[in-house]
Amino acid sequence: MKKVILISGLLILLSAFSLRAYFAFVPPPEASFHGVLSEAIPSELPGWDIKDMDMADSPESSERISRFLNFDDALFRVFQKDDTFVGLYVAYWTPGKASYRWAGAHTPDTCWVLNGWTREDRKYSVPFGSDDSDFQPAEFGVYSKDGNFQNVYFWHLVGGSSFGYKQEGMPNIFGALIDIKSHGLNLRQEQFFIRLSSNKSLEELKATPGFNEILKSLAPLGLAADPIVDSVE
Repeated sequence: MKKVILISGLLILLSAFSLRAYFAFVPPPEASFHGVLSEAIPSELPGWDIKDMDMADSPESSERISRFLNFDDALFRVFQKDDTFVGLYVAYWTPGKASYRWAGAHTPDTCWVLNGWTREDRKYSVPFGSDDSDFQPAEFGVYSKDGNFQNVYFWHLVGGSSFGYKQEGMPNIFGALIDIKSHGLNLRQEQFFIRLSSNKSLEELKATPGFNEILKSLAPLGLAADPIVDSVE
C-alpha cells in the first residue's frame, strides 16, 4: 500500500513539473472577450428596476472570497419587476488566470451551501434556450434559505464550451490529469461563470416582457449551443 502511495505521489510530482515546463514555454491563447460586463448586460429595461450589487453581497462571495478568486471582470446585477426577481452573476477570467477546477468549484453547490442555503433539487446538463437560439446545457438547482426558494441555472464556460463535473467526497488527486484528457495540455483558456437565479420558473420568466433581452445579452459571452465537455470524477 505504501509503495502504491509513493508511486502515485511521484507520478503527481512528475506531472506537475512537466506541466510547469510546458507552461513556461507555451503562451496562453488569446482572449476572445474584449468587452466590459457592465456594458454587455442591459442596465435599463422597460418596466424593470435594475440595480448593481457588490460582488461580496452575492450568495457566492464574501469580500475575502472575491479577492481570492481574482476575477478580471465581474458583475452582480439584480432585475426586479413586480414580484419577479432575477439575479445575474457573471465572473470572467482571462486565459491562464485561474485553474478550471477552482473556477468550476465556484458554484451554488459549494458557495451557496456554505453561506447557509439548502440544496433542494439538482439536475445536470439540462436543455436551456431563449426565444432566439438554443444555449449550451445548463446546470440547475433549487436552493432555499429562510423560506426563500431560488431556481438557479448556471454555466462554467471554458474556452467557449460548457464544462462541468460531479465531485463526490474529497477532490480527485488526479483531477489535473482528468482535465488534460478533456482539454489537452493547454489548461489556460479564458473562463466565464454565469449564474441566473429567480423566484420564478423559467417558463414564467420567458413569458415576462424584457427577460429575453437579458438572455440575448448572454449569448455573445459563449452561451450559444455547443457540445458540453464533461469531466466526471
